[in-house]
Amino acid sequence: NFGSGHGQLYKPDYRSLNDENADVALRYTTDDPADYDNIFRNAKFPVSDEDKARLIESLKVLDSGQNLEQAVDIGEVVRYFVVQVFVVNLDGYLGRTGHNYFLYEEDGVLQMLPWDYNLAFATYSLGMPDPINDSTLYINWPIDTPGEIARNRPLYHNLMLQNDIFALYHEQFDRFLTEYFESGYFETLVARTREMIAPYVRQDPTAFCSYEDFLTGVQTITDFCLLRAESARGQLEGTIPSTIRGQSEDSSAFVDGSSVWLPDMGEIADLADGVK
Repeated sequence: NFGSGHGQLYKPDYRSLNDENADVALRYTTDDPADYDNIFRNAKFPVSDEDKARLIESLKVLDSGQNLEQAVDIGEVVRYFVVQVFVVNLDGYLGRTGHNYFLYEEDGVLQMLPWDYNLAFATYSLGMPDPINDSTLYINWPIDTPGEIARNRPLYHNLMLQNDIFALYHEQFDRFLTEYFESGYFETLVARTREMIAPYVRQDPTAFCSYEDFLTGVQTITDFCLLRAESARGQLEGTIPSTIRGQSEDSSAFVDGSSVWLPDMGEIADLADGVK
């Protein structure tokens, strides 16, 4: 994808979730590379002092909120967040963990590459001590303020503070819904994929769910996405509030998600049970 003259690739990750982990959140703090250990420790290629200085400078520009195009591939990052927000990936950059992404830097410009979506579609909450299996809540998850934690994620928050970038975000969200969901492409792809892999799922001796559970999961993820697309369309058009505050004040127009049972899409406990 990037050719032989590629830039640097990092997979920011924390040592302990209880730490501040400002570097994983891509927050600029100081010019000292030691304060970005969670980034540089997880570099995929050898990192020079010049590489470190260049990345820190990019984070400084991001923190300033000015001339963001000098430090961020705006179009790529906006498209990344359209999908990230749509699938309600609470185990990613916009969630409490803040990780599960690759950070690509070339000539001081940052991109964010998708990684680890096995707990997307709001299923990460199922691993919490008190899971919230409210499918209507997550199907209507606000697309403009996707969780309180987003305020502490400058690669999202600082970009969306810019009117032109925010407008681009909405433009790309509209395109995503139109071309992928409202066109029927998504349903066709799911059906084709289900048909392709179903015989192997049925015969898999290592499966940690039944074939019937697999079929239920396919239907559930299909229903979730179609309802999510309906809500996102309403949020873009203003018939459904697109912010946390707006939704707390008025949820009367929410898309009803009561027919969807989130655990049917799987959770971490399934893996543990399979090992047992």
